[in-house]
Amino acid sequence: MSILQAACVATVILILMAAALWGARVRALAARARRKARGAERDQLWNLIYGLDWGDVTTNNYGFAPAEGGGPQRYQLQMYTELFERLRASGRLRAHMDVLEVSCGRGGGLAHLVRRWPGSVKAVGLDQAENAVQACRRIHGEDASLRFVQGQALALPFADRAFDAVINVEASNDYGDYDGFFREVHRVLRPGGAFLYCDTRRAADVARTTAALRASGFEAAFDDITAHVIAACQLDSDRRRRLIRDHVPWLHRLVLRQALANYAAVEGSRKLEKFRSRRRVYLMTCAVKARACQSPRTGMPDSRAMAEMLVPQH
Repeated sequence: MSILQAACVATVILILMAAALWGARVRALAARARRKARGAERDQLWNLIYGLDWGDVTTNNYGFAPAEGGGPQRYQLQMYTELFERLRASGRLRAHMDVLEVSCGRGGGLAHLVRRWPGSVKAVGLDQAENAVQACRRIHGEDASLRFVQGQALALPFADRAFDAVINVEASNDYGDYDGFFREVHRVLRPGGAFLYCDTRRAADVARTTAALRASGFEAAFDDITAHVIAACQLDSDRRRRLIRDHVPWLHRLVLRQALANYAAVEGSRKLEKFRSRRRVYLMTCAVKARACQSPRTGMPDSRAMAEMLVPQH
């Protein structure tokens, strides 16, 4: 091969390499733009959801079937019942408990648990949206056993070790920082406290979520409840469509038709098909904050937690 031919071959190779790198860059930028668009659509959707008058509806998770009772929100309330049963099975249920729900929405799930709690309980529902907190106070009232506050999931406005249990239902995907949220939950839980947690994940992210919980100082094993969630979505699709039709203004229904269908996971939506194809799964756990706690920041034993362990329990 002559020098000229070699130079031409080298030039072609460099051009191809540059094209490949540029193509990868373009694909990355396109993916980022799609994520940004989905994020903007999601923010728009959440602002809409929280700003509407949903009447007597106080829950908005995908639901769990089969469900106890016969009310219209029985599948959504069953999700909370399932979490409570995991708390009971863990042996962490106490005569009195201080409980926090992060992202309580309209408060129906937390109020459902408080009404049925088998002992003394003081519960706090926290949500980022002020109109959600106002709706909770209007619908459920406030007393010594149940109150509602506004606040951020990634900066919980509570002291360290303030709660015996923290609940989080189908909300953490919107926080943008799983690790930071898990660390905040760990901070506000007392040693031996329970984190009652459920949410959807891409199938490929399940191991990472478990690892993040453990790295934050929790002992956790997930139950895959996807089949129960699919069943609830199927059984509840007609009611969810009626709610969207009756409470969402027609222009928003037109513009956000697909987003609303995915939000409700009704029959024919992308979200329900992802569950069926196992591209997305629904996980539930009662994670426990280890009593011999390590600091998530340093990995060293938490001296305050160790001191608490030496205090006699009455």
